[in-house]
Amino acid sequence: MTTIEGPPLRILTVCTHNRTRSVMMAAMLESMLRERLGSDGVQVRSGGFGPEGLPAIHDAVEAMRRRDLDVSGHRSHQVTVDDLADADVVLTAERNHVVRVAALSPQVFGRAMTLPEFLDRAIAVERDADDPSGWIPLLTADRTASAYLSGATPEIVDPTGSAPRAFEAAVERLEAQCREAARLLAAGR
Repeated sequence: MTTIEGPPLRILTVCTHNRTRSVMMAAMLESMLRERLGSDGVQVRSGGFGPEGLPAIHDAVEAMRRRDLDVSGHRSHQVTVDDLADADVVLTAERNHVVRVAALSPQVFGRAMTLPEFLDRAIAVERDADDPSGWIPLLTADRTASAYLSGATPEIVDPTGSAPRAFEAAVERLEAQCREAARLLAAGR
């Protein structure tokens, strides 16, 4: 485990209703990053665009339980401008989520990416060892709104309502992405 100095890395995960993908991303990223950075090294929150106060879906709760992560107390939260301002990086499930958070807070566009997009960009960008906290904006420095809206962006498929085997396969893909994201984020600290 790496001990970091300074403020914790603040991550916001976002999906449509904040009941499935963002909940699982937040739980897995927080667990994986706490192993690497310690409990004071990271803060992970989640949000969405649906109604407030609803529990995570049963399949998500069970998938996380199988991984020794408890999201049974989760209640959905609508993303706010303050949530976005407080995040060092916003990891979403879909391109439309990036668009929606940028509509709420345009300055967040440079820190908001789908999780698979983050992975693609983080692997491709060489981080500045002299300023490890400043590498996240480098990931999207060449991205324009018009290009983003017209281009293809990798996304996380919503497994809600899938058969159990298909849901678990989707969670396994998400878990692998979270593991790689945690490695890259911890290395960037």
